[in-house]
Amino acid sequence: MSTLSATYKQRQKVLGYPVDTVDETLALEIIEEAWTAKRGLHVVTLNAEMVIASQQDQALDRIIRHAHLIVPDGSGVVWALRLAGHGVNRLPGIELAGAALALAARTGARVALLGGKTEVLEKIQSTLPTLYPGLNIVASHNGYFSLDDEDQLVDAIAAAKPDLVLVALGVPKQEYFIDRWNHAFPHTVMIGVGGSFDVWAGNVKRAPAAFRKMHMEWFYRLMAEPWRFKRMSAALPSFAAQVLQELAQSKLSEKKHGDKVRSGRQAKPHDKSKERSKDK
Repeated sequence: MSTLSATYKQRQKVLGYPVDTVDETLALEIIEEAWTAKRGLHVVTLNAEMVIASQQDQALDRIIRHAHLIVPDGSGVVWALRLAGHGVNRLPGIELAGAALALAARTGARVALLGGKTEVLEKIQSTLPTLYPGLNIVASHNGYFSLDDEDQLVDAIAAAKPDLVLVALGVPKQEYFIDRWNHAFPHTVMIGVGGSFDVWAGNVKRAPAAFRKMHMEWFYRLMAEPWRFKRMSAALPSFAAQVLQELAQSKLSEKKHGDKVRSGRQAKPHDKSKERSKDK
């Protein structure tokens, strides 16, 4: 049995969406197994905003549910899992992507980068091999292209036979792209990495370790990028309310089931007519 198949047996759900309770080590093992077996792998890094967006977008809903590996990227997802009694830690997409690049450098896997501005892409193409000695970047393209350009773009990247493609187009565009073109990369691990390229290029600062440790990275990002407020203020309260409602319903259901079981186990009323008289 493959590691991925074993992982499916431990898969949990958050508001009906599957989540694999993996840590970085296990996720990397799954990625390396996919490379060894020449098997395609779509990795989704799930957070609360993606869950809410998927509830309103049938295409995104289908893509997430059918992804091969769905890691708990967001603090909200981890919070929901822990409330349900599942011990799991956050696995940020940017950290998983960085670890995958390190693994690629060690194993000689071929890497392609898609997304970001031209200057950002050029910068990380020179800095990433310094961070990960031996990294082999075989193809790249910025994130500014039209649907009409995709055929030619995909052909060029696929011709380089990458083992790992990091797609930094933002949610949900990167998920749409991976779903639309994964047939062109049948032996490739594809990960949507959002704004990771900007962080690696030094254009965007990641939250300090203290914020990450307290699962408050989302708050730091909101302070640094106030334009996110509208999107977050719509998604996060809705996510939290749904999680708490689901938890309350689950507890109520468990209580009713427990009461029913206890009721069924109660002793039958004592029938005095069947008692043997002391006078006989």
